[in-house]
Amino acid sequence: MKNQDISRRNFLLKMSAASGVSLGMAGILTGCGGGGESETADLEPVAETPVVAEEVSCTDVSGLTESEASMRDALSYVDTSTEEGKTCANCALYTVAADGENCGGCTLLKGPIHPEGYCISWAVQTA
Repeated sequence: MKNQDISRRNFLLKMSAASGVSLGMAGILTGCGGGGESETADLEPVAETPVVAEEVSCTDVSGLTESEASMRDALSYVDTSTEEGKTCANCALYTVAADGENCGGCTLLKGPIHPEGYCISWAVQTA
């Protein structure tokens, strides 16, 4: 019975963390927005996403704490985006990989981030 309580507690902690992040990002993005008009016409084209070999994986979370790893799960991080036009490489939160590295970083998530990846906190880059 105790294992079930811990599992439920962990689930609730993860969901509350994800809710907090989602609400925070919504506030940030709303603050950056305008008066309801679509601003996509004003955006400048973003540089093309760098080509990365398919066998590269940025899912090694062995150096992360349990909470940091669970945040990646809560935000549905994946190495390959299924959202057209939305990849980590063209996300405002992405940090480019150091020379010789395949995986970049993120200002929101800890650990390695694939340039072709995606999570639900993707945010459009601004000039």
